[in-house]
Amino acid sequence: MVNRFFKSTRVRNAVFPFMAWWSLLDRATVKNDTIAGITAGVLILPQAIALATLAGLPPEYGLYTAIFPVIITALYGSSWHSLSGPNTALAVLTAMTIAPFANIGSPDYIQYAITLTFMAGVLQLAFGVLRLGVVFNYFSHSVMVALVTGVGIIIVIQQVGNFLGVVMNLNETLDQVVYQIFLAIPRANHYAVMVGATTVISGLLIKRFRPKWPHYIMAVAIGMIAAWVIGMLVGSGTARIDMLGFMKFSAVPFSSPDFSPEDFGPFANFAYPAAIGMAVLGLMQSSVIARSMAAKSGQQGLDMNQEVIGQGLSNILGSFLSCFTSCASFNRSAANIEAGAKTPLAGLISAFALALLVFVAAPVIAYLPVSVMAGVLFLVGSALVKVKDIRHLLAIKDGGRVVFLLVLFTTLGSGVDDGVYLGIFLSIVGYLRNVSKPSLELVFEREKAYYLSAGMELDDTTAIAISGSLFFGSSHNIERALINVAKDDHRQANLIVMAEHATSIDISSAEVLVQEARRRQANKYRMSLWVRPGALEDPQVVKVLEAALGAENIFCSGRAKKSIAETGLIKPATREKLI
Repeated sequence: MVNRFFKSTRVRNAVFPFMAWWSLLDRATVKNDTIAGITAGVLILPQAIALATLAGLPPEYGLYTAIFPVIITALYGSSWHSLSGPNTALAVLTAMTIAPFANIGSPDYIQYAITLTFMAGVLQLAFGVLRLGVVFNYFSHSVMVALVTGVGIIIVIQQVGNFLGVVMNLNETLDQVVYQIFLAIPRANHYAVMVGATTVISGLLIKRFRPKWPHYIMAVAIGMIAAWVIGMLVGSGTARIDMLGFMKFSAVPFSSPDFSPEDFGPFANFAYPAAIGMAVLGLMQSSVIARSMAAKSGQQGLDMNQEVIGQGLSNILGSFLSCFTSCASFNRSAANIEAGAKTPLAGLISAFALALLVFVAAPVIAYLPVSVMAGVLFLVGSALVKVKDIRHLLAIKDGGRVVFLLVLFTTLGSGVDDGVYLGIFLSIVGYLRNVSKPSLELVFEREKAYYLSAGMELDDTTAIAISGSLFFGSSHNIERALINVAKDDHRQANLIVMAEHATSIDISSAEVLVQEARRRQANKYRMSLWVRPGALEDPQVVKVLEAALGAENIFCSGRAKKSIAETGLIKPATREKLI
């Protein structure tokens, strides 16, 4: 019985999702995945350290987050090319949430970050288990661009202090941080600025003239060399360039969330909304990346619910392995697929390659200047500001431009979490606004037999075609459309409503059609309704329509155009639904 249970393909894929791609491994695939994995593992090193600094955590936590979540999502996610790890938006949200309650890098700060990671993971897992992963397909492009742009700007502004070599208080609103920057400029460490500027300029030049080269890694190397040269010329005591220092790595860095009242209590009121924002923001980005990677690679059968489950598990288990909140990474996923990755094996190899590199290069990482990390984060933040996308959205004259500006200014003024909540609300409003407007057009030319089959003369017949969902949210727009039709024919004609492309008809929209039919009947004309099989699933809707229009005037579009009465699908006693 147990063997039969696990031999079921459906059960096996649910319990062991990686079995779906494990059978694809052959010699050529393993070779490609190994090369791609090593490349992705090396590329994430400077970015992982920089994002941990951005989140207010010791650099080793960024490396843990770049290792363990990618292993879990490779085994339990659905995307074959999306790689998880530390994320810029989530790092910013982590720092903005925790900084008012604990000193950056302190044990309390780290504990809060671990607890937030667990909470976000539980919420994400709940979304996946409840099969709500498809929800994240409906967030508008305007919202995503606004959030990413806002995060990019926040990253650059918050790293100015490290770039200048000046300690700044980041537990403030963005306008106060900008004010601190003006006060810090006269106190700037010119040597730190030179090192940071060298990092930024070298990164930009390499990206511009050698786009295939790893510009982040090379920029870090050049920045470290610049700091070493300056230290040799003027002396380290004069230069006073701050370094990251030695990191305390552990092969198995155990940790755990803490919900005790004395420790978690003061933070709770802010933790819950922040966890929701982090969970949603992480899944939004992960879903976009998973879909784009699948479209680029040609992967079929992407299961968004399984991908959401994988992301949730990675954060839940990651909270026990010293990881802060993670999600799919734009840069890491793009580098992975460009390097020739075929399956999630590349993600597993990238994690192990990074772990090996960390233990080997730990002494070198200790001498990484803080201003170099600020320079790298300048590159990361500026890369998130897509000028082309922003220009396109600002040129749009519909609601997309307004949504973009509202979410962007909210993100900058009130924080990333408030921007996420507003983005969710506006995406839902935009979706409901679109689906509440079914397509309706006046039909001028149709085959004569089509109308005669309904027993109507062409000279006194108006035909309209409706497509979309006819539900309570669209009933008002349908009523307005029918009023506009009546202004043309003054209801002195028969009316054919061709709803063959309507996905469904509920009682609210049916009442609108019934009212129009009665107005036509008052003028001695009638209305005929054409539907497709399955559109009338509610027996009450069928009863209302049949009572007003007559069964002989309701037609089911199939191979033969017949009325409901002729098809026998509606029986007088049971009123069965159309199928």
